[in-house]
Amino acid sequence: DDPLSEPSSPSLPILSTLNSSTSFSSPASPPLSSSDIVDTILDGFLQAIQDQETAGGADFLSAQSDIYDQVFQKYFDCECDCPYPHELNEPEHTHTLQERTEYLQRSLPSLPDIFGEHDSYDPRAFFSQWQTFLSNQPTEPLSFRKTQATLPQHSITVTRQWDVDSIWLGATNLSAIQPPNDFHLSFLPSYSRNLTTNQVIQPHGLDLANTRHIPFGYFNTKSVRFSAFLFFPNAARSRTSASSNSLSDQRQRDLYDTIIIPAAYETVRDPLRQEIPRTYDIAYAKSRSYQEKPSTGPWRAEDESRSFRLTYTLPAEDLERFWKSVVSKANALQIPTRRGDEVAYFRNPRLLFQAHDLKNTFARPTLEEALSLFQETALGALDPTKLDIHSCWLDIGMRDYVSSPPSQDLQQAEPYTLLWKSHCHRRLHERLLNIAPDTTLQATYFRSFLLRDAGTYTSKVKPTRTANLGHSESRQLGIPRAKAYNCNKEIYSVIYNDYYLFSSPSLPYLALQDNLIQDLSTMSRDRQRAHVVQLNRASLFQAWEANKRHLRAISDPQALTNYGIRKEVTFRLDTILTMFNRGFFHPDQSPCTGPITRVIPLCPKPQTHYPLWVIPTKTINTFIFTQAARLVLPLDHLFQEATSLNTVGQPIVHNPAESSVRQILALYTAQLFCRLLIHALSSERELNYDKWIWNSVWRVRSKGGTMMERRGLGLEGPIAASGMSWIPPTQFDWGRGHIALETLVQLYIPRSPLQSRVASQTNIQSLTTSQLTVEFVLQEWLQDARRAFCEGREQDGRKVAGQILKLCAEEIARAYYQHLLSKMKSYWDRVRDGIGRANIPKLTRLQQAQKDAAVEKSKIVTAQTIWEVYMEAWAEYAARQPANSLEGDSMPSELPYWMTTRKYLPPKDS
Repeated sequence: DDPLSEPSSPSLPILSTLNSSTSFSSPASPPLSSSDIVDTILDGFLQAIQDQETAGGADFLSAQSDIYDQVFQKYFDCECDCPYPHELNEPEHTHTLQERTEYLQRSLPSLPDIFGEHDSYDPRAFFSQWQTFLSNQPTEPLSFRKTQATLPQHSITVTRQWDVDSIWLGATNLSAIQPPNDFHLSFLPSYSRNLTTNQVIQPHGLDLANTRHIPFGYFNTKSVRFSAFLFFPNAARSRTSASSNSLSDQRQRDLYDTIIIPAAYETVRDPLRQEIPRTYDIAYAKSRSYQEKPSTGPWRAEDESRSFRLTYTLPAEDLERFWKSVVSKANALQIPTRRGDEVAYFRNPRLLFQAHDLKNTFARPTLEEALSLFQETALGALDPTKLDIHSCWLDIGMRDYVSSPPSQDLQQAEPYTLLWKSHCHRRLHERLLNIAPDTTLQATYFRSFLLRDAGTYTSKVKPTRTANLGHSESRQLGIPRAKAYNCNKEIYSVIYNDYYLFSSPSLPYLALQDNLIQDLSTMSRDRQRAHVVQLNRASLFQAWEANKRHLRAISDPQALTNYGIRKEVTFRLDTILTMFNRGFFHPDQSPCTGPITRVIPLCPKPQTHYPLWVIPTKTINTFIFTQAARLVLPLDHLFQEATSLNTVGQPIVHNPAESSVRQILALYTAQLFCRLLIHALSSERELNYDKWIWNSVWRVRSKGGTMMERRGLGLEGPIAASGMSWIPPTQFDWGRGHIALETLVQLYIPRSPLQSRVASQTNIQSLTTSQLTVEFVLQEWLQDARRAFCEGREQDGRKVAGQILKLCAEEIARAYYQHLLSKMKSYWDRVRDGIGRANIPKLTRLQQAQKDAAVEKSKIVTAQTIWEVYMEAWAEYAARQPANSLEGDSMPSELPYWMTTRKYLPPKDS
């Protein structure tokens, strides 16, 4: 009679299953084959393509298929049809990579010593060899053709694999995610996950990098993890980095408190929703819970990188209702602006699913196999009716490589590296232009490892104000993007983090002592306020040693391996699926997308031309590391000299200020060597801010329209003549180890966006002219005054002493005036930031006062000057404020609010 002891009744679904006509003893239905699954998925997507097509859509897909057919045949061709192959014009006497490596290593210590830990060698012992390994260019140019021809084999076998590398899917509903694949909702994601680079494709017609968005969450299919992004087309457009195209803290609070959290609690069932934070404040407190423990060791309470990334599971069955609620609340929410208006900031949100770096996941011998696997594992998890098919793109690529059978003995077979011939890329680009002449493709060529004959290539459609080929509604024929690169770049970089060795712009500061780093930082802030420099020699040296440690690890591997070459093109998903349905990718119908194994002769006949080099991995790696070593060694020397200037055991210079001048010269030299070091370990294109390195002379147009001539070092010439980089001997002072002074004064070094403001050309020049020059003159006069008094020439000594006092007074006054004016400028900049820099101008009287204070015979900043600046500022400010917000028409007698000091609590130990 106890109800607790009675067996429970089966639920209705279970009862219906047991009472159904299907029993356990009946024969089971045969499982669907992989091809049947792919056919079912393909049918669903083809139906969605047909349903979403507008008038003329079928004709467009047919014409686009013809274009793609030519791309697969011509762009992915194994051979090149260059009319005049560059390597046929080489002189009779050339150097192989091995010979050039041996030539350089005669003047260098061993690579393990150069890349070793601190004090593993003495770089000063090799100072006399700088000119030999940096400038003494052999008469024989470097030859990849000769290197390849001297290999013991007559030919090499190259195999091809096809893959799908990146997927971009524009979704119209979050319920495009099908069971059993759940969605993982993210709270307070890091803005570093935002899309930051300009994309040639525009799902939903959006400029992805310049549209406000937030990482919304992720979901997993069989073997692919998709990230979901939520875009807000109605929000203020962004023009810069991820921190500017992300949502502010206040907008995130609005999004979570008013839209996402209420939608989740309305639509997600218990008990799943009990884990979701009820408010933004709860989520924020959870993500910063590490701050609830006292700071210990290297961690600080304000370190945002330690924030927990919160994710919560939403079942696929609830996503339809959840997304409908999100859109409804987003469209209804009004955000007040500074002007008092209200805008629908989150109206019409857009979804994007994105997955990348899938080349190994989908790698197969034929493109048909790769696309079948892509459909089964990626598309099979999605509902095609909930996707905007026109906003779906994928990157299809291939890798050619020298295959070796798996073996426990990693040294059994000689590994090879394939490299693209740089001169063939121009012909490759011509092929693309001939396929679709109306496409505005722009080519970018990259030089690999400071070598003339090895390079990579990227081609993208030119950005336009109207919808270009990558737009979701575009009906223009062609491809939006194509690229060809060397797979051995993985050795020298951290691909998934977009990081390259020695790429920190702060490393050249090691050529300076801490006091000069402090002075440079003060100059970069326009003397506005006292500033504690976060960078110091100790932290910079640790970073330098860590880069060398990384280089040491990859330069001495226990085993080498094969590295291939890759081509990749971005295609529309609807066209690719249409071609797949028509059997285009079947190897019998399209051999160019089938299994390809090609025997490449190492000494090909003149009528046969391949766009790739075949080089033993050991040979090319040793050469690249030797090139890097001949730059690391002089950098070690420059950085070591900065620590030993005027220390015990070092020669005492006549003028103590000379050490600062020598450090500035060393800084310029370190900037050059560090930039060359980055190029020596990567593939880099020629950028405008690098022209001072490569060009001897170039011309630019000034703001007034006149042409100006700029001068550089001209390192492009030796690369073109020798095949690798050399520094012209006249550009350097080899006796002192820096760029020649007569060369440096003629150089125009543009500001690099990779540089911090501290090391900008303008900042270094300001420090040199305003501080180091004055210090140098003062030290010279002090020497003269001491000498005069010691020799009994008291009148001469007093005269020089008077000059010293006068110069000191002038420079102290100048520094005070500049500090005062810079403070005024910084406060006015706050006003401009608040109102909008385009809406309120700079103060012309303030600019003139700053110029007057900087000239050799500067003008005193008087109360009249300050009053004139105030009057101009008030007139500009009052003209842009509502009349009822001002107390009167005249400037208030007290300081305007933008000139008042911020209130800070004094430190407890004050």
